[in-house]
Amino acid sequence: MAKVIWTVVVIIAIVAIVGAFVVFGGAYNVAASQPHSGLTLWLIEHTVDNSVESHSKDVQIPDDLTDSTMIAVGFGHYDEMCVDCHGAPGIKPEEFADGLYPHAPNLAKSTTDMSAQELFWITKNGLKFSGMPAFGSTHTDEQITDIVAFLKKLPQMSPADYQAMKGTGAGEEMESEEEGHSDSH
Repeated sequence: MAKVIWTVVVIIAIVAIVGAFVVFGGAYNVAASQPHSGLTLWLIEHTVDNSVESHSKDVQIPDDLTDSTMIAVGFGHYDEMCVDCHGAPGIKPEEFADGLYPHAPNLAKSTTDMSAQELFWITKNGLKFSGMPAFGSTHTDEQITDIVAFLKKLPQMSPADYQAMKGTGAGEEMESEEEGHSDSH
């Protein structure tokens, strides 16, 4: 039994020494230009996926996110704040977004695998160490729900559809809503 205890103590000491070297010695390269190691990436991805899934379980949003006004208002917010990093159909992310690590996902493709509750939670709370800001401090739950309605529509949009929405004045609807003149839903 004493041998097992000493073995555990030695293992803990080795882990502590290696951990101290990584934390205090700068051994881990945190440059955004260098990808994480496979193990680190696996740990981060699984932690994020499980955290979002767990924390979004109790999010309450309308079942019907197909209301055209909600989608138009959500488009206005997306086009104003999200397209620079995430792009859109026919629109590449801005050049600076290439320097983000992890890269901002192409939401026209990645939102199909996420529930509306997960999209709402991420949009409201952001994601640490990813460059994804928390919009809950600047947007109401209703505005975030509008963004989610647009995000759920985004995968079916063509570049022409996206440009057509730009031409409909969806951004003007967003501004009207922010001024308190819209009671669209």
